[in-house]
Parts: sequence; C-alpha cells; structure tokens
Amino acid sequence: MSRPYCKGAVALALLCVASFSVTAQELAITTALERTLTSSPQLQLYPYQLRIDEAKTLQAGLKPNPELGVSVENVLGNGSLSGVKSAELTLTLSQLIELGDKRQRRLESASAGKALTQAQYELDRVDVLAKTMTDYLDVLELQTVRSWTAERLVMEQNALQVATERSRAGLVTDADVLRLKSRVLKSQMDLKALKAELQVAVRQLAANWSNEPDFDTVQGQLAVLPMLPSLNEMLAALDSSPQLGFYLTQERLAGTLQNLAIANGQTDLTVGAGVRRNEQLNENAFVLSVSMPLALSNPNAGEIEAARVTSERSAHQLKLSRQQLQLSTGRLYQQLTLLSEQIHDQQQAILPAAESVVQSTLKGYETGIFDMTDLLSAHEDLLSAKRNMIDAQAQFHRQLVELERLVGMPLVVNGPAALPSRMKE
Repeated sequence: MSRPYCKGAVALALLCVASFSVTAQELAITTALERTLTSSPQLQLYPYQLRIDEAKTLQAGLKPNPELGVSVENVLGNGSLSGVKSAELTLTLSQLIELGDKRQRRLESASAGKALTQAQYELDRVDVLAKTMTDYLDVLELQTVRSWTAERLVMEQNALQVATERSRAGLVTDADVLRLKSRVLKSQMDLKALKAELQVAVRQLAANWSNEPDFDTVQGQLAVLPMLPSLNEMLAALDSSPQLGFYLTQERLAGTLQNLAIANGQTDLTVGAGVRRNEQLNENAFVLSVSMPLALSNPNAGEIEAARVTSERSAHQLKLSRQQLQLSTGRLYQQLTLLSEQIHDQQQAILPAAESVVQSTLKGYETGIFDMTDLLSAHEDLLSAKRNMIDAQAQFHRQLVELERLVGMPLVVNGPAALPSRMKE
C-alpha cells in the first residue's frame, strides 16, 4: 500500500547508536520505527480504506444506464376495444443525459476524498512514530537512571565499608554506620524498582507494533544532543507539515463538494426513442421523446449553501491551524533553547564544581578535617547534579520529539534521517 520509505531513524541525536558492542537483546531506534510502520494497529486499517476510496472513485465515474420501456394501450376493454385487436404497443429506449459536468465533479470529489485518506495516514503515521520515539526515550531514560542509581549504590557501599573499618577504631559512630546501611538498602530497593519499571517500559515500547519484546535494553545516549536549525527554518518547514497538509486537503475536498452540489442543482435531460405498433391499423411508427424537469427553483439550494459554509469553515480551520502551529513551534523552540543553555551550564560549571568539592572533601576527610557526613554530602551533591543533568537531557529530547511531530520531519542538523517518508501505494 505504500510508497517506499526512508529506513533511517527519526532519531534525535539522543538516539545515536552508542559506541559499545551491540548484543542480541538490544534494540535500535531504526528497528523500532520500522516495526511500528509495518505492524502498528493504527496504520494497518489504511489499506482497507484506500480500497474503499478506490471503489467510491469507480462508482463516481459510472454513467447512468439507459432505460427500456414497454407500454400497451387499448387492451382488455369492451366493445371495439375488447381483447387485443385494437392494442397499441410502444417500445422505447431512453437515456438520462447529465448536465453541469456532474460526473466530472463526482470524480473530483472522490479523488479529493482519497487524498484526504492519504493526508490522514500521514498525520497518523507521524503520531505513531512520535509515540514510538517517546516510549523508546522512556526506556533509554530508565536505563540511564538505573546506571546513575548503581553509581550511587557503589559510592554508598564503599563509604559503608570504610565507615565499618573506622568504627572498629572508634573513629566513626555506630549511628553513622547505621545511617549508611540505610542508604545502601534504599539504593538497592531503588534499583529493584527501576528494574521493574524498565520491564514495563520495554513492554510498552513493543506494544507499538503489537508484539512481545525480544529485547531488554535499547541503544542510545541521552548525553548526545543535536544542534537545532534556526527558528525561521523550522517555521518554513511547517508548510509541508502533515497537520497543515491534512487541513489543506480537507479544504480542497470541501471545494469539490461545493462544486458537486452546484452541479447537482442543474436539471438533467432525458431523451428517448422507440417504435409503436398499432394492431388495429396494422401499422408501425417511430416515437421520439425529450423531457426535462421545470427548474422553477433550485432543487439543491440547501445543499449548495451547506457546502459553501463548509468550504469557508475549512479555509478558516486551515488558517487557525497554521497560526497555532507557528505559535507552538516558537514556544517549543524557546524551551529547547533554554534547556540547551541549562545543560551547557551544568556541563561546564555545575558538574565540574561538584566534582571539585568531592575531591577537596576527600582530601580533607583523609587528613581528618572532614568527617564521613561531609564526604557523603559532597558525593550527594555531585550525584544530584548528575541526576538533574539526566532530567534536563530527557526533557530536551522529549521536546524535540514533539517539535518533530508538529513539523513532520527531522530537524536535527547533521543528524540521522528521520520519520520514514510516505505510505506505499
């Protein structure tokens, strides 16, 4: 049913393949998107709708069939008209001739209806791919948080081991050791909970193509951020967005329906020809007929007015949609710019500062200037900064997915190809 589509990932740079070896249980974004396009429940019904549209086009192109008429007069009466000796038998063949280009207008409307189905497919295709990308991102974020939690657990276990050894020498109180044990236990519980969440997220991702997951993890790195095009370039890309394409096609369909309503308001002509047999006179004669309804008023006036208003509404809807898309694009662009600046500040200033504090506190701890609480506090600040970084990166990529959904095309400069193009025909 569909046109060949690009097999590149819609992936945002976040979904760039990581530089580690790939296992059989690791899913790539390209595979996820291809599976979605092939097996998405939302897209699988479109081949049937296209066949319906083709049948409607066939129906729209049919011409009226001729009519065969037979009439018998002056039969089964009384007197001289008794029996069939005075019968008049008339055989006619008539044809309705459609005026006002009705057949052409029907074909135009059917073609516009098929184009609307195609536009709706493009809209749904982008939506299901964006949903797949969001679910993919959920799994990737959980994997990253799990690694962060594992790092925190290792730090707490090392601290507990050191505290336990120092407690034997009386340098650390039992309360501090118990506090550290509590932290280790909490981190272990967090890891267990994250494992369960990750399993649910994996199944949710596989549900996009209605299948059981055959993978445990996904490829990608949240830390890989794309470089965005300019706002003007994105606004220009809106002209070819699926949403605008849908409303534009809807406007064209409304226009063809208005033309069809006007055409249906014109009266048609019926012409006929035949032969008449008079038994009493034993004579034959040709019969010709022409008929046309008297158009004292337009029989389709209401439908014409309704079609005109519908056409105006579609044009207004297109205008509103364009304005809304421009506003949403501008808002998302500002949010992405702000997030990019925040991530840059965290990478360049906050994280290095937190790491420096950890190193200074560690040296002070070794010399007895700081105690275990100070060291743990410094480590917590560093881990908190890293977690904030993860949250900001995940939010950036989610905003980018939404922006790509609106525009319907990849916006990443020098990034991988995105959103496989069109449905097959």
